[in-house]
Amino acid sequence: MLDGASILRRKIVYGWRSAHHQQQPCGIDLTLRRVLQSNAPAIIDFDNSRRKAAETTQLPFRSQDGPVTLAPGAYLAEFNEQVCIPLDVMGEIFTRSSLRRAGATLTAGVVDAGYSGALGAFLDVRNPKGIFPYKDAKLAQICIRMLEEKVTGYHGIHQSSSSTVGRDGPPAVPLDVET
Repeated sequence: MLDGASILRRKIVYGWRSAHHQQQPCGIDLTLRRVLQSNAPAIIDFDNSRRKAAETTQLPFRSQDGPVTLAPGAYLAEFNEQVCIPLDVMGEIFTRSSLRRAGATLTAGVVDAGYSGALGAFLDVRNPKGIFPYKDAKLAQICIRMLEEKVTGYHGIHQSSSSTVGRDGPPAVPLDVET
C-alpha cells in the first residue's frame, strides 16, 4: 500500500484542500464537495445500452459557512478531490471513523487502475437525529494498493467525469500513465 506522501508525490489524488491536513499514514482524506439526493429511479443493465443515471437534486448548505442538514436516509456524497489512477495501482475508499461515530457510513466501489476523474460515495445516514456536515468536511480516506503488474485499465463510461452522477467526460480511451 502507498503511504499518503507517496500518493501526493505521484499526483494520484489532486484537488485536495490541504496536504498537511489530508495526508494520512495510509492514504489521503477526501473532503465533501456537495451532497445529492436521488429523486428518480436509476436503470442498470449488463452492457450499458439501457443504463440511466438517477436524477438528483443538490442539497444546499445552510449558508456559505454552514452545514448541510441530512436527515436519516440515502445520499450521494461527492468529494472535492479527483484522481488519476496509474495502471499499476487501484484505489479503495473507506469511511473515516469520525463519520461512523456520528452515525453515518460511506460505501464506494473499487477505483480501477486507469480511472481518471471525480470521486463520490453512497452516504447512508443512520443517526435518528441526522448529521450536519460542513463543506470540505473530511468524510473518507482513499487508500492506494499496488498491483502485481500494470493492467490495461478502466475504459468505462465515467472516464474523465467531473461529477459522479453522469457521463460528462469524453469517450473513454486507453490510459497509459507512467509512474
